[in-house]
Amino acid sequence: MMIDMWSALLGSDPRFEVVGYALDGESAMEKIRQQQPQVVLMDITLPGKSGIEVTKQIREQMPGTRILAVSMHNNTLLIKQMLVSGANGYISKTSSFEEMSNAIQTVANGQRYISDDIKDLITSQMINPELQTAAAKINQLTKREMEIVDMLKEGLSSKEIAERLFISNRTVEVHRYNIFRKLDVTNVVSLIKLINENRY
Repeated sequence: MMIDMWSALLGSDPRFEVVGYALDGESAMEKIRQQQPQVVLMDITLPGKSGIEVTKQIREQMPGTRILAVSMHNNTLLIKQMLVSGANGYISKTSSFEEMSNAIQTVANGQRYISDDIKDLITSQMINPELQTAAAKINQLTKREMEIVDMLKEGLSSKEIAERLFISNRTVEVHRYNIFRKLDVTNVVSLIKLINENRY
């Protein structure tokens, strides 16, 4: 229904030409290779390969193609993953046609575009940290802290993590303390549950 709506709206505007659509990641890549569109409107949640995975593929194989994420997700972690994977912009499915058309033209011209509601979400979380979602809190973890989180998920002890990372056991404990504090959890079970529920 969303595809039909946006296809009709964009197709009726002489500035745009809709050259195809797909309902899953594999079909999307096939259509994009065939049609070579200037701009791809990409959802995050797709059957099979996710929009994040497809975005990475497009960026590797067709670096000139511009990608505008169009999603209902307001999860700041997913937004960051999509942008880091190569999306040139991010807009909500609830955005107006005026904003959608502006976003498409902006990314087509080589610039980045983030919709107003997403900007407001990020700003409110920066100003009011207590309003941050679990995903936003996870997004605050450093690369080393995320490495340790992944090892905790594997069931490794602090000693085993220290040996694998070639750091002291004390350093691992400091990292664990900081991870628990940032995520507001008290044990590894709660930590793993939080990560599994909010990490894409």
